[in-house]
Amino acid sequence: MIIKRQEAGASVRVMIKKFLALIAGTMLMQGAVFSVLANTTNTNHQSTTGAVTGQVMDESGSVIAGAKVVLSNSITGYQTKAQTDETGAFKFLNVPFNNYKVHVEVEGFQASEQAVDVHSAVPLQLTVQMKVSGVKEVVTVTTDDTHMVEGDRASSDTDLNTLMLSKQLGAAPSRGLQAMVATAPGIVTDDGQRIHARGSESNVQTVINGIPVTEAQSAIFSTSIDPRTASHVEVLTGGIPAEFGDKLGAVINVNTKSGLDMPISGEITANIGSFSTGDGAASFGGHLKKFGWFTAFSASTSHRYLDPPTVDNFHNIGRTASNLTALDFNPSNNDQFKVTMMFGGANLEVPNRLDQELAGQDQRQRQRNQSVFASWQHIHSQTMVTNLSAFFRTAKGELFSNPLSTPVAAFQDRGLTNYGLIGSFSYVGHGHTLKAGIQYTRTPVRENFSFYPTDPNAFGPIQDENGSLFPNPVLQFSASNPFTFNNERTGRTLSGFVQDRFSPFKNLTLDLGVRFDDYKLLIHERAASPRIGLAYLAPKTQTVFRLSYNRLFQPPPAENLLLASSEEAARLSPLAVITGEIAVKPVLPDKEHVFEAGVQQQVTKFARLTLSAYNKQIRNFSDKDQFFDTGVIFPVAIFAGRVTGFEARLDTAEWRGLSGFASYANSRAFGITPIVGGLFLGEAVGALANPGLRFPNDHDERNAGQFQINYTHKKSGWWTSFGGRYDSGVPVDAEPGTTLAQFVSEGFDPRLFNEIDFERGRVKPRAIFNFSTGVDLLRNERVGVSAALDVENITNKLFLYNFESVFSGTHVGPPRQWSGRITLKFK
Repeated sequence: MIIKRQEAGASVRVMIKKFLALIAGTMLMQGAVFSVLANTTNTNHQSTTGAVTGQVMDESGSVIAGAKVVLSNSITGYQTKAQTDETGAFKFLNVPFNNYKVHVEVEGFQASEQAVDVHSAVPLQLTVQMKVSGVKEVVTVTTDDTHMVEGDRASSDTDLNTLMLSKQLGAAPSRGLQAMVATAPGIVTDDGQRIHARGSESNVQTVINGIPVTEAQSAIFSTSIDPRTASHVEVLTGGIPAEFGDKLGAVINVNTKSGLDMPISGEITANIGSFSTGDGAASFGGHLKKFGWFTAFSASTSHRYLDPPTVDNFHNIGRTASNLTALDFNPSNNDQFKVTMMFGGANLEVPNRLDQELAGQDQRQRQRNQSVFASWQHIHSQTMVTNLSAFFRTAKGELFSNPLSTPVAAFQDRGLTNYGLIGSFSYVGHGHTLKAGIQYTRTPVRENFSFYPTDPNAFGPIQDENGSLFPNPVLQFSASNPFTFNNERTGRTLSGFVQDRFSPFKNLTLDLGVRFDDYKLLIHERAASPRIGLAYLAPKTQTVFRLSYNRLFQPPPAENLLLASSEEAARLSPLAVITGEIAVKPVLPDKEHVFEAGVQQQVTKFARLTLSAYNKQIRNFSDKDQFFDTGVIFPVAIFAGRVTGFEARLDTAEWRGLSGFASYANSRAFGITPIVGGLFLGEAVGALANPGLRFPNDHDERNAGQFQINYTHKKSGWWTSFGGRYDSGVPVDAEPGTTLAQFVSEGFDPRLFNEIDFERGRVKPRAIFNFSTGVDLLRNERVGVSAALDVENITNKLFLYNFESVFSGTHVGPPRQWSGRITLKFK
């Protein structure tokens, strides 16, 4: 039913040609760009890693070769090792921004340890002086004891322990990034791996090796990066620096593994689990002098791929495949080249309700995405670094239906591409850490959609407030005369920023920045966004006080944006039918003023507590709706919104094999009508069209808490983990006092009746517990074999993510699931 059109850039050959043209243009422009960087300080690159270099010597100043150097973070579990060369030098590259310990050991000398803070692309240079040890003793030399608290950070960020979390991702770990991110406070989980941060409707971006990926990463839109390829994951939800733009509900910083940080080695993993779930993965990496490589392949299959609308799991098979390849080349001490290539795809069935299953409905989706990122970092001096990057990413989604689909048969073929250039300039000196940058992005969007009703009884007359009835416009379409929409546009965004971190007084750090965005697709808007942060460290108590203000400018999501803003679709709106006026309202950018205050406290030598309170004042509150019963999700904008919340998180470093975290989040998120952009096709259109109505948004969850306790017995290689999550429930569209008979008469599953609190107007609270354990079966210098077992939802709790909510529909969470895996490592 789709009118096929040729997609520019759809073939691999065309994409490669475009990207090579970008790279060639990048190299030719580098000299001119650097000139601009040096003279205007107006460049941009979202670099999230730095470098730590140094030299080890004895008390006389003679260099020490062969010293063992370890860089580690006790909260995230990040650790990397190096050995000094004949000049006593060591180097750690691709180090994620954070606080670390540098531990140095060499035979005949006392061990040395010091704390360092990596927060800029400009390399941090250390000189380590070792003292001769006359007896067997270890003396720790600590230049700073603030490695547990982040004394100069005004942002709200959660550094995830990827080493431990990557062991507990169930039977399909290749699809587990969102589950890992959801362990951060303020993240509300939803169906189809969707996550909502601090009241935002999926406005989350993933920054992979410094390149922003802003299209939706949930299972209903795309395939996300395999979390096992990550060396570090940080979730940034508040006090966001000016270098970040576009989707800012949360920024997920992902640094992938690099062959430069590992010997030549590989890993093979096989997983099996409930619902015929299987997952296989293989990775291989290493380095030869100045060249490093890392590549990882994964594939999965499951008979419960999405969260279905019923307890019964009808028509829900999905399969995925993905690859990530990262190449590093360092021709000199001052130049680093990195290329990251990714592809992913999924073929999946759209879950059926009981009536759809009985009718024989067979709806399917096909997703494909490809990315190529290339970057060049040049160190000009001990104080100045520039970065230049080119990126190309394309995502394609297709929807197919059979004639037995009900109540509609829908078809879609859409494509979204982002490509462009990024440049940045970093300078450290005179007490300032300065960064500036520009980014230019082009965004071709293509949408081809059609549908027709197969059950006319599902589309009754439209009734206004006076009881008058109007014919439903959907009934004018049929299999021989379907609704069709076919359009394509190319947008572009030009962004620039400058930010500075400095300390006007001892222990006080200021972050001052401003960002400018010039966005053009269906609308053209410009915005200046100041970002201000303050952090004060009380060294005696190891307490950090934080304040921040952000103005955020978030362009509307590009997925199905053309359809949501079209006159063809607007004609189907009940409001257009009632008023006789077809008002095409473009989806406007979400604009926010965000205020935040927080405290971070080191409570013991092995733990820290972080508290945050925030307030968001929003104009053009971003949300999403579904195009009738087609499964096609599109953006809408609501006049205004308000989100307030409080978060607490306790992180512990490893102590005698024990580690873990606990967090709590309280929030309130509501929108204020009317709808000011996009479509709304639901029954509540009359209420949502009137101004001044306050209503809780679909992911307004008042209370959420989670914990995880890990234990590792290093000598035997045995580990275990127990964790849980509590969610108080999101709003539902249901009448108070509804009886079971009324519930069933509406066609709903009676098993879901007790999972809804009709008086509160919310799904009932849930507490889900998970358990994982594993052991090393074989450990030696060349080969390692391990096995693990996971049990998710131990108590087999039946729960709902949502039920007949205004924008999200109904989705049932997963029951108890078992999975096991075996891993082979070799080098």
